[in-house]
Amino acid sequence: MAVVERGSLRAGARHLGLAQPAVSRSIKELEQELGVTLFERNKFGMTLTRAGEVFVRRAKGIQAEFARTLEEMEHLKGEDRGTITVGCSSATLIAMIPAIMPRFHAKYPNIRITLLEGSLPMLESQLRDGLVDLYYGPVVTGFVDPALTIETLFENERIIVGRRDHPLRHATSLEQLVGAEWVTTPMAIDSDNEVNSLFASAGLPTPRIAMQASSAMNLAVIVATSHLLAPVPQQWLQLIRETGMMERIPVDGLSKAPRICAVRRANVPLTPACDVFNDLAMRAAGIYTHKLKGTA
Repeated sequence: MAVVERGSLRAGARHLGLAQPAVSRSIKELEQELGVTLFERNKFGMTLTRAGEVFVRRAKGIQAEFARTLEEMEHLKGEDRGTITVGCSSATLIAMIPAIMPRFHAKYPNIRITLLEGSLPMLESQLRDGLVDLYYGPVVTGFVDPALTIETLFENERIIVGRRDHPLRHATSLEQLVGAEWVTTPMAIDSDNEVNSLFASAGLPTPRIAMQASSAMNLAVIVATSHLLAPVPQQWLQLIRETGMMERIPVDGLSKAPRICAVRRANVPLTPACDVFNDLAMRAAGIYTHKLKGTA
């Protein structure tokens, strides 16, 4: 792990405070024990083989689980320290995280939260391997993974956004947007389908997709500073109100966005801190759902 993370045998040995030959010998012994080659050695250094990539992924999961075990022991002694890694989409980041964090840190002031922005397809393997503790975000209908527990938090809607004073800002139908250019969101494996499916369901020609964003932040910047439009979850209305960087294109009759769900590993107990975080997330989702009904 040290060799992989530090980029070379020499750097890995230096990080561990060991002699380079000792680390090299340990790796060779591990390869002999496993019966596979973990690294390809060449003049450019050491490159992971396919077996090496799989072993490293599992090793990271083992490290994460061991760290959780130590954190639970600390909790039993009344000493709460550690890190929780949470994956979330922009929708849940806007709708739920601000309500969760003050309450969580009031109970666990010494536990750090690492937030990873992404979709379930992007984070699924990390969830299964234990590198991500919890995920909150869109899950497409019909998705099933026996290794994961999936619980629906709320149904969601799409809106279309463009820059302030966009020439098409008064459009009320997709037909009026047929000639527009689009930027796709990073929240799906087939991100183009986020746009294409809207037009296909309305029986309209496939739109021109000019760019794909890699995060919610650069999606917002692209939309706010260009002529491109984007379909986003309705939670972005709050972002629009607070920043004034974009505006909603008032198009009616859009197909629903994927439901927002809570996802975690099945048959693996959460640490006490993770359990509290997840409980606060459920409450935040309930409050948000009630607010949506009140404004409908």
